[in-house]
Amino acid sequence: MLKLLNNPTFDNERNVLNADLFVNNLKNTLKGFDFNLKVTYEVYRMTTVYHLSWNDDKTYDDVYELRKEIALSLGVNVEELELETVSDNEIKITVQNMKKYPLTLKELLSDFHKDEFLQIPLGLDEADNVICLDLDKDKNLLVTGVTGSGKTNLFNSLIMSLLINYDDVKIVILDSQGINYHQYDPVSEVVTTEELIIDRIRSLRRDFERQVKKGSKEKVVIFIDEIYELLKKDMSIKDDINYLLEVGSTTNMHLIISTDSVMDDDIYDLFKKNQISKLSLYLTSRGEYHMFLNEVVNDSLHKDGIYVSSDKKVSRLSLPLVSDDEIGRVTGYISKNREKI
Repeated sequence: MLKLLNNPTFDNERNVLNADLFVNNLKNTLKGFDFNLKVTYEVYRMTTVYHLSWNDDKTYDDVYELRKEIALSLGVNVEELELETVSDNEIKITVQNMKKYPLTLKELLSDFHKDEFLQIPLGLDEADNVICLDLDKDKNLLVTGVTGSGKTNLFNSLIMSLLINYDDVKIVILDSQGINYHQYDPVSEVVTTEELIIDRIRSLRRDFERQVKKGSKEKVVIFIDEIYELLKKDMSIKDDINYLLEVGSTTNMHLIISTDSVMDDDIYDLFKKNQISKLSLYLTSRGEYHMFLNEVVNDSLHKDGIYVSSDKKVSRLSLPLVSDDEIGRVTGYISKNREKI
């Protein structure tokens, strides 16, 4: 089904040319401070990594004191420099690329290698590695970000990845806004009014209990959009959601939940009490990032995401963009072929 997806437009030549120029700037700048410097670099989709090494008596502290000059040479603000010590005479500097191209779902899934575990590709990390949500290990996912930061697009990417890679997974989409996921109606269960969603959350708990009695291991992934709005509507479903987060994965029932608020006590309880991986899109303050991720995050997150797996591994991700046309082609293809069967 990859042929149904949009073709990539990625071309990193501009970033490679920039890196060549910046290396010359950097060498000339540090030569003025008596550095006998060797510089190598790798250019990735989101970042360029510069390796600086020297054979004289200079130290990391000497380099650190020149960070303003280094930042100017590399065309970034000093706050955007990420310096890491490799050895006594080598450091690594990571900077965000000036030119960024949207990641397509086709690119991401082309690099994804399916195995026996239930894994959903999330995006590419800063070294262009595919990072997956491993539902067998991470169990559930909570997504946050301000309105317009890309939560719906992320859900579309995850749903499409499931449809393309796993024909044995049941998808349930609880869309409290009622306008975002109607295209999936032919190939999944979509519930679009708050009252019906609240009833469905309660019935999912009963579904789980029936699966336990039957010994069923049917794989079910449940997407709950804007849980904060649902909790404001009916706080009693918090117990059902906590219950499913705690034990649902024992019968292959997994929750992927989005919210635009992490400051509310009831949302805070969800990601603090339960084993849950977390993905943050853009938030308005460092305090929100720290509360949600337990990590310090550069405020220039833009359309990237920060993913923290259940084992606390942190990855900054480039996330794929998914178009309505792609969704229509894939759901139409699946629906047509199901009719044939």
